[in-house]
Amino acid sequence: MTMGGHGAPHPPVAFAPAAPAASTIRLRLPFAPPLVQKMMAVYIVLLFVVSANVLDLIGYDYSAIGGSPITKIHVSTYFIVLLFAVFLITYPQKGDLARYYLATRLGTIFFFCAATFAVINIVVDGRNGFGMYFDTDLHLFLCAMLLPFVTPDNMDRLERFLHWFFLVNAVLAVVELAIGFNIFPLITYSPDGMTTVEPRATAFLSHPLHAATITCVYIVSLLCGAGKALRPNLRMPMILLQCAALLAFGGRTAFLLTGLIMAGMLLWGMFRVAAGMKVSQRGLIVLFSIIPVGIAAIAVLAAIGAFDPLLDRFTEDGGSARTRWLMVPLLLSFDWGDLLWGAHTDYVRSQVYSYGLEWGVENPFIQMSVFQGVIVASLIMLGILLLMWEAYRRMTAKAVFPIAVFFFLCSTFGSFAGRFFTFAIFLIVVATLFRRPDAPPNYVS
Repeated sequence: MTMGGHGAPHPPVAFAPAAPAASTIRLRLPFAPPLVQKMMAVYIVLLFVVSANVLDLIGYDYSAIGGSPITKIHVSTYFIVLLFAVFLITYPQKGDLARYYLATRLGTIFFFCAATFAVINIVVDGRNGFGMYFDTDLHLFLCAMLLPFVTPDNMDRLERFLHWFFLVNAVLAVVELAIGFNIFPLITYSPDGMTTVEPRATAFLSHPLHAATITCVYIVSLLCGAGKALRPNLRMPMILLQCAALLAFGGRTAFLLTGLIMAGMLLWGMFRVAAGMKVSQRGLIVLFSIIPVGIAAIAVLAAIGAFDPLLDRFTEDGGSARTRWLMVPLLLSFDWGDLLWGAHTDYVRSQVYSYGLEWGVENPFIQMSVFQGVIVASLIMLGILLLMWEAYRRMTAKAVFPIAVFFFLCSTFGSFAGRFFTFAIFLIVVATLFRRPDAPPNYVS
C-alpha cells in the first residue's frame, strides 16, 4: 500500500503540531477589560498617593492602637479586593484564566495559602498580626495576580506616572527636611500609649524606612538602565534628587548601600576608560564632571547641616542597632515547641519586654518567628520568594539587582512582617520599569 493511497493512514507528523498549537492558542489570553484597566489606574493612585499618614491626617484612624477594626485596613486593600472581583466576573475566558494561573502562578497561590494558614493560626491562638494578612499578604497576592493583565499601553502610562511620582515624592521629602516640618506627619504609638511625631521626612510613603527602601530600589533601577520613558538627559539629575530624598528619609542602610553601589559603578566606569574600552562622549563628560560636582555638593550640604539628622541616627538611633543584637537571643530563649509553632501571646509579649524590644524586632523573619513560630514564618518567606520568582520571569535580567537590594534592606527592619503594603509598591515598580520589551502586545504572555 503506497503512502497517500486509498485507505493509507495519515503520517503521524501531521498530528504533531496540533496539541501544542491548541494549547498555545488556548493560553493566549486577552488583557483585562477596559473597566478593569480604569479601576487599576484608580488603585495605583490610591496605593501610591493616599498613604497611611494621609489617612490618619483626615481622621481615618489607620495607625492608632485603638479605634474600629474596619479602619485598620487601607483603602487600597479594600479597592483591590473589589477590583479583583470585578476582574473575575467580567473576564471573558474564565476557564482559560484558571488554567493560566495554575500554569504560571502556583508559587503565588502557595504564598496565599501559607498566609491564610498563618492568619488562621493567629485567630485560633489569639496571636499578633491579624491586620498584616490584609494589607501585606492578601494585597500582595491580588496585585501579583492582576499585573500580568494590564495592557502594554497602560504599562507605559504607569511608568510615566512612576517617574512623576518619584519626582514629586523626592521634592516633598527635601522640602520637609529643609523646613523641619512633615506635610503628612507620622505619629508613632508606643506600647505604653504615648505618641511621638516622627522627625524624619516621610513624603508619600508613610514611614521613613519604607520610603528609603523604595527610593533606593528606584535609584538602583535607574542605574541599571531601566525606565526607558525617562529621557537620558534627565536620568542623572533624577538619581541625584532621589539621593537627596534618601538623606531626608534618614535611612542609614539605604543611604550607605546606594553610595556604595554608585561608587562601585563609578570605579567600574573609570576602569573601562583606563582599559581602553569604548565609552560614549556623554558618558565621559558625566564621569569626569560628577566627581568635582559631587564633592562640591556634599561640602555645601555639610555646611548647611543637611547631614546632621542622618549622623545623629548613627550616634543615637533610639536603640535600633541594639535590637539587632538582641533579637537572636530572644528567639533562642523559647523552647522547641514554642520556637517551631509559636508561644502564647502573653508569654511572647513578656519575653519581648524583658529583652527591651517592645518597639519591634528588626528583621521580618525573626519577628514572624517570635510571634507565630518558625514553621509559619518559613512557609510565608518561601511563598514570598516563589511569588517574586514568578514575577521576575516576566522582567528583564537586570531586575535581579533592585530585587536583591530590596530583600537586603527589608532584612534590616520589620518590613513585610507588619501591616504595610510596601511590597506591593515594590512589585509594581520593578514589574513596570523592567518589563520585557519582547512581550507580546496583543495577549498575555
